[in-house]
Amino acid sequence: MKKWLGSILFFSAVCSCNAQYKVQSAKAFFTSSMPGMQRVDANDNKIDPEPIIERFIFLETRFNGKPKIDTVWYNNILFSATIADKEEAAKMVGVKKNTGTTISLAPKKGNHFWRIDVAQADGHTLKHDAVKKIIIKGKLDKTKFSYTITTETELAAPDRY
Repeated sequence: MKKWLGSILFFSAVCSCNAQYKVQSAKAFFTSSMPGMQRVDANDNKIDPEPIIERFIFLETRFNGKPKIDTVWYNNILFSATIADKEEAAKMVGVKKNTGTTISLAPKKGNHFWRIDVAQADGHTLKHDAVKKIIIKGKLDKTKFSYTITTETELAAPDRY
């Protein structure tokens, strides 16, 4: 009985130690804007502008140090990721494009909040309505993590709020 109870206590202690190095939540956002001037080629033919889409993710962790992001996948397309140098505090993220409501995020007590800027590695633009699954893989200290996001929120371009 003592061995069984000791095993349970040891197992629960190991699980609680692992739980502290855990991603608590993640939210993905993007803004879409059009360039200001229409470009022309050498023969004065108009070139249709492509929208500029900026994507970023806020990651909430229960880890004191800076996470290391290995890969970010949008619908199985590899994106490059850059994580902010300093953790974020409460943050006004932006204005939701469809409703005009302000989106603010703040980490829960004891958690840490990081902004990850992502860009498509090959330079092409992934259409915003095509995003079905975002997978973030990385490390919190020596513990590997993988976190999946299934929605991405469109924000109004910064010049519109």
